[in-house]
Amino acid sequence: MQRRGLLIILSSPSGAGKSTLAHRLMDWDPTLAFSVSATTRAPREGEVDGKDYRFMDDASFRALVNDGKMLEHAHVFGHFYGSPEEPVREAIEAG
Repeated sequence: MQRRGLLIILSSPSGAGKSTLAHRLMDWDPTLAFSVSATTRAPREGEVDGKDYRFMDDASFRALVNDGKMLEHAHVFGHFYGSPEEPVREAIEAG
């Protein structure tokens, strides 16, 4: 029997330490995977696509939402942010 993964959601306001906690958990248990959020805002200096965020244009983001492929999403300060379903599902199925 293959083990399915467990989804853990860290939710808090921006700047509260979600990423810091997630990285500490992954250091403690290297079998954990981190879901990278998507956004329509431009990358900030030093941010890497696919590591910090999945940077995409409005049309691509809206298409994922319309196709039901975002687990959650929000419009904040003029930009969209959300969690694409596919990488989360893949991680859960991989155990």
